[in-house]
Amino acid sequence: MQPGIEKHFAVSGLVMNHEKSKLLMVYHKKLNTWVIPGGHLEANEYPADGAIREIFEETGINATIVNSSKFNFKGNEKESSIATPYAMLSEFIPEKGDKPAHIHMDFIFTCVADEEIPKGREAEVADVKWMTWEEVLKTDTFESIKEFARKRVGKDERTQIRNNTVL
Repeated sequence: MQPGIEKHFAVSGLVMNHEKSKLLMVYHKKLNTWVIPGGHLEANEYPADGAIREIFEETGINATIVNSSKFNFKGNEKESSIATPYAMLSEFIPEKGDKPAHIHMDFIFTCVADEEIPKGREAEVADVKWMTWEEVLKTDTFESIKEFARKRVGKDERTQIRNNTVL
């Protein structure tokens, strides 16, 4: 995708209910479509921590990351594993107003909701709701999100991570 264009780190969460039968979706005002919760990674923030923060800011839901890595090294004070995203995407973001076009390098994590009543918090979010996998496939959203729904992400749950610590 377009060499030389500015790139930003972003994080997103594929947040499922405990039964893994529904996906948490937000209606994004600027994008005018349903998406999974997410946003820009902040300075000095681990990607998994950023995903948890964004999920809470946009939905009011606390969630736990489900680590996708097959390598989990508990480590020591010098080195340890960090949560591995389920997927990473390059997403072209077109120019809008005074913001130039750029690329989101998106770390997408699978998560399980700690509770299931979305509260919707951020001004950029018009609505928050749980959708079944079938509803996600029928809704106005990005093709990558529909592909996650077709694959029923999270069915091969591995190690859970919270605050960068293996649970």
